[in-house]
Amino acid sequence: MTQLILDAANQITGYTHDDQQAAWEGVRLVPAPDGFNPALLAHYTAKVAKGKTTITLNMEAALTAAKAACCSLIKEEAARLIAATDWKLQRAQERDAAGWGSLAEIDQVLTEREAIRQSSNAAELAANALTDITTVQTFTWSIDVPVSAPNRLTRGQFLDRFTKEERAAILVAAEANGTLKAWVMRLENSDWIKPAEATPGLQALEIAGLIQPGRAVQILS
Repeated sequence: MTQLILDAANQITGYTHDDQQAAWEGVRLVPAPDGFNPALLAHYTAKVAKGKTTITLNMEAALTAAKAACCSLIKEEAARLIAATDWKLQRAQERDAAGWGSLAEIDQVLTEREAIRQSSNAAELAANALTDITTVQTFTWSIDVPVSAPNRLTRGQFLDRFTKEERAAILVAAEANGTLKAWVMRLENSDWIKPAEATPGLQALEIAGLIQPGRAVQILS
């Protein structure tokens, strides 16, 4: 039988399964209440009235503590899951650097890692919305938040979608157009490009006659 250990001031200092009170000096033992949860020991209090000891659990504080513990475990598990993909990311980055892989391979791993982060964030929100201690303590989560892979191209991949004539015309025009030159400079200093973010610039190239009407859609597709 689980016994709570009370000191001389009737403060609960621990618990034991040893019911031999005589073996303890300076303390006394009282039976733990039904449903006693050792993980919430700090939130139990003892009150003595007319020689009777009553043990109560501060439900609000216990629930808060249970949620904090649950969220901490979620964070730890998410960190382990992300760390387990480190080798995938390193492999994808090395393959891309060597010319054997692609940016898409890197993005696939990054998407996997982001799904873990977003799912763990959602799990913490769900855990904090619970109102029952037992439900909080038995809460489980999974990687269930869908994350779309980022749609991006390397600078080289993006430039390859233009014809040689188009690239030449754009560079010549940029020397006389500050706005266009700034767009080209930004492109030259970007490691990768999100096609959607390039849409306004490509549409401007169409309007300027530097690429044919409809080419913006072709380049982005």
